Amino acid sequence: MKLNPKFPELEGQMKRIGAQKPTWRLPSLTIDERQKFIEALEEGIEFPHLEDVTSFGGLLTHKGEQIVLYIKDTGQDEYTLLNDTVNAVRFHVFDCQTLDDMRRRGRSRRYVSTRETSGKFWVEARDKTGSVKEIKAPLRVCKNCLYGLEWQGCARPQPIPEDVWENFSLQDFFAEYATIFSFKPQYSDETAPRGGYARDWHRIATRYKRQRNWCCDQCGVNLLDHRSLLHAHHKNGVLYENHSSNIAVLCVLCHAEQPLHQRIRPSPEDRSRIEELRRRQRRKGSQNQTGSKTSQTIAANREGQTVMMPTNIAIGRP
Repeated sequence: MKLNPKFPELEGQMKRIGAQKPTWRLPSLTIDERQKFIEALEEGIEFPHLEDVTSFGGLLTHKGEQIVLYIKDTGQDEYTLLNDTVNAVRFHVFDCQTLDDMRRRGRSRRYVSTRETSGKFWVEARDKTGSVKEIKAPLRVCKNCLYGLEWQGCARPQPIPEDVWENFSLQDFFAEYATIFSFKPQYSDETAPRGGYARDWHRIATRYKRQRNWCCDQCGVNLLDHRSLLHAHHKNGVLYENHSSNIAVLCVLCHAEQPLHQRIRPSPEDRSRIEELRRRQRRKGSQNQTGSKTSQTIAANREGQTVMMPTNIAIGRP
């Protein structure tokens, strides 16, 4: 409805004092932007951009709406994501122990944000060849979040009832609680780069291994002659972040010991080979150090210096 307000008394006063009639006009008003956002949210077609996310009292909000955190680049196969929700990745609604652990391990950047309330999330499934496919999958809430919220009486050390976990509703949650997170995720589910390794990952990994002289950053074993046992590891778990500060070159044994890397299971043969190489290289390194000290001592003696010869070195007769 168009309004055409009139102010006769004001206009009369303006005439009496000789004031000119203003030329400005009240601009037309559009539908409130927040209302547009709410309507789009109800349709489930819009997701937040993190540059617009603000923090209020420790809460992550976008135009006044709460967000959920989850991992988009799951590393799991399509069947697990669609049919085995118990073992699939989970979403977070509370700054729980799981997120705290991931933060300490430097892996919080794997998380993206969304305003999705249906319980289904756009995630990336990976097949045996490494190909990535984007699907919408039903995810369950993190159990540590339920403990943190004391949702429906959930409290340690008692196990969470299966029906409480299975029937958790984001709509019910938003009606009662506010999500609380102490870190801001870098990506939203729209802005997150496509998951998986870079197309030239083999070349990138080889470059880092060569820079480390084919040695493990953690245990120091040299695997120049066993290159397949040397891996390039993403410290924060984000497979498309290949800057040098995020890459550690690790033997397969050290790689398997990293957080959340239970999937790496070295064979008994590979384990024995690396352990033997470690022992052999340590012995060789110790011998090289002793030999170096001996060479320096003999060289100094030849130059006429007075030196103390190590007692464990046999010097032949002249």
